[in-house]
Amino acid sequence: MPVSLSAQDIGTINFDFDSAELDAEAQAKIVEIAEQLKENPSYKPTVLIGFTDAVGGVGYNDQLGLRRANAVSAALLEQGVSVDRIGTVSSRGERELLVSVAGPERLNRRVTVTLGEMLAACRTYREVPLTASSVGDELQTDLESRLSEAESFFAQLAAARRSGAAFQMAGAAREDCNIAVGYDASALRKVEYAQRCFCSSARMRVALN
Repeated sequence: MPVSLSAQDIGTINFDFDSAELDAEAQAKIVEIAEQLKENPSYKPTVLIGFTDAVGGVGYNDQLGLRRANAVSAALLEQGVSVDRIGTVSSRGERELLVSVAGPERLNRRVTVTLGEMLAACRTYREVPLTASSVGDELQTDLESRLSEAESFFAQLAAARRSGAAFQMAGAAREDCNIAVGYDASALRKVEYAQRCFCSSARMRVALN
């Protein structure tokens, strides 16, 4: 019962060879992305990841990817995106080529901007970056979706008489998400149980995979 972790794509900015400078095309894309972020508030973190093509050493490309991601972050702030909307800024260098070639390729030289999953997995619910300002209709819809998913997997695993880690995590997610959904927006424990829901849901997905 594989469950894929997804990210909501906002846009991609491409770069010239061996450069972290934003050209005219990149600047125009930054403006477009900034407007999307300003017009559509979300509790999900914005994730900026820099990439390179396969030319050059791994260490150098890791640093180049990070410079590109930081350049996009700075440009988004200049366009009026609130600093608290900028989440993770990181680099994957040449590790995830869009076009599998050893030479220069503009499509590989990029920064992706997404609204990512809260966490792929977590050690403790306190790691989940939710605050009271996160509470709203979007969060409630997400919690309800996670509850429905957990209930479905719990029922399937119970019917198959499977009692391993996935079953246990589905049960925990079902309980935590049900409590989180039940609290109204003003409840002090809404955030805590939303964090628990995200954490147990993430663990369930890892166990199912």
